[in-house]
Amino acid sequence: MKKIVIITVSFLLIFPLSFLFGQSRYYESVSEEFRAGMERPLEVILDVDAGEVLVERGSDRQTGTISMRFTRDEFREKIDFDERKNRLKVSLDKKNWYKLKKSRNGRDDVWAEVVLRLPHGVDILFDSKVKAGEVTMKMGGLRLREFCLNNWAGEVDVSFDEPNPITMDYLDIDAKVGEAKFIHLGNARFKRADINGGIGEIEVDFTGEILDESKAKVDLDIGEATIILPGDMGIKMSIGGGFSFLSQKNIDSSLYKRGGFYYSDDYEDMDERFFIRVTPGLGELNIEIE
Repeated sequence: MKKIVIITVSFLLIFPLSFLFGQSRYYESVSEEFRAGMERPLEVILDVDAGEVLVERGSDRQTGTISMRFTRDEFREKIDFDERKNRLKVSLDKKNWYKLKKSRNGRDDVWAEVVLRLPHGVDILFDSKVKAGEVTMKMGGLRLREFCLNNWAGEVDVSFDEPNPITMDYLDIDAKVGEAKFIHLGNARFKRADINGGIGEIEVDFTGEILDESKAKVDLDIGEATIILPGDMGIKMSIGGGFSFLSQKNIDSSLYKRGGFYYSDDYEDMDERFFIRVTPGLGELNIEIE
């Protein structure tokens, strides 16, 4: 009996080590640190074929980090920071979309993770493309001059929990297929925004410290869409084009229609105003006031 107990304990001690060793051989990790200059905006170009993507504010004013972990032999990574141009390029390419590697239990086991933490003391021009995966971007407090995201398929969650310290010239989001949430976009403090929703469910929340006289376009295709508008400024909204005649519209009762536009009740009395143009898709459109 004692021998059996000893053998069992020894197996339990050895198994986790061999499991971790196997995992380290199966996955590859890459990590780099970069220091942005202050003389010109930091350009960030992020291009990911597939995986889990997290972008958020880092702890340092000038130094940022990029780390990637992915299935060995299934991806090709590249991290390039050009100090002279103050430009960071990050790419993670899937080598073969049609040949998925099988794990020992016979299931598909192709996985990747990208984590980018950006410095919060430099102006940033941010351009990203993710073909498939789960995207989380926590952009609050970053000094963003431009923000662009193109997502082909998957879940997308973009939030601005703190105001942008500077004015954003342009915000451009295109989410083609899947579930997408864009929270407190008003804190991005954009002058102009273009948001495109493809097939799926989308929530676009414009609350926050939105700029006076800012303009936004929301173009929808198929699915359920909810648009949340700020309640502390005058709203002027147009709805039309696309599949407008086929969409089910639920519009907040505090908005009234005059001519070809919807207005908030206090539009004429408000000092700050926001204009939005919505092109409905095939499905349900909900317009709410905060």
